[in-house]
Amino acid sequence: MAQRIAEDLWRLDIPLAGSPLKNLNSYLLTGGTRSLLIDTGFRLPECLAAMERELAETGVCRERMDVFLTHLHSDHAGLAPQLLRGDGQIYISGRDAEGLAACQTDAYWRRMYASYAENGFPEEELAELWDTNSAKTAGPSDWDGACVRLADGDVLRRGGSELRCVLTPGHTPGHMCLYDAARRRLFSGDHILFHITPNICRWTTMPDALGSYLESLDRVRELPVELLLPAHRSETGVLRERVDELKAHHARRLDATLRAVTEHPGLTACAVAGLTPWRIRSRSWAEFPPMQRFFAVGETLAHLDYLALRGRVRSERAGGKIVYLPTENGN
Repeated sequence: MAQRIAEDLWRLDIPLAGSPLKNLNSYLLTGGTRSLLIDTGFRLPECLAAMERELAETGVCRERMDVFLTHLHSDHAGLAPQLLRGDGQIYISGRDAEGLAACQTDAYWRRMYASYAENGFPEEELAELWDTNSAKTAGPSDWDGACVRLADGDVLRRGGSELRCVLTPGHTPGHMCLYDAARRRLFSGDHILFHITPNICRWTTMPDALGSYLESLDRVRELPVELLLPAHRSETGVLRERVDELKAHHARRLDATLRAVTEHPGLTACAVAGLTPWRIRSRSWAEFPPMQRFFAVGETLAHLDYLALRGRVRSERAGGKIVYLPTENGN
């Protein structure tokens, strides 16, 4: 059911079946001459049905509604083209517009899966994920890529609000938040989440994903925010406090990653991931669902990249795989 948060603001609860994220919080800003829908859900029938039902509950005029995507991931972008009516437009950061177009191709996923394989991810599990990974299968389809590309500092005037675009790379290369200074509201996408932490993985177009993410946390920490609107789960809270918690979380994970490499030199990223703690309902690393293992290895790669760029670990090839070792500066 659509939940009215303020006179001009609705929260649409879009289920993400089969995903540990549980749901997407899609936000609808109404009023003024045009409305704005923020994020959309997977390109799946159950997501579309929920979106159509809840949009109808708000009474929004679909012909005067635009869509803003905080980032390129399919749980945020999958339905965007299907929801447009009339002269509606899709807005997204320029960097993620390019990434969204790239990840619609099989060649993109073949390169990514090959990289994961050389970092120790089981090839039989990669084969299983080829047709089941919703990041690959539930993104926009039959879309010519037409969109308005936004840059840091651009302003969107929609739904009676003036929304400043805040580029926050890390979760994706072009993740973007929207800040309403007049109402002290921040639409944080997957940059700031509660109860769960945003997945920070390796990107070929962002050499230091974790470093970028930590810098992006600092970019928003001091914004005057009274209402923080994250993209998943129902929890919210105080921006500064959550930024500090997220930074502390990654400091602990960096320590655990470095400890694994130091105590067990010569492991692949997949093996390193198996030695670090994860908050997941699974008795052991061996019993992780393949999709969750995929996310964990991606995050471990981002942490290894961070350590390598700062001279704490190094990598080399051994037996057709990439393995990691501590440096003299590692301790």
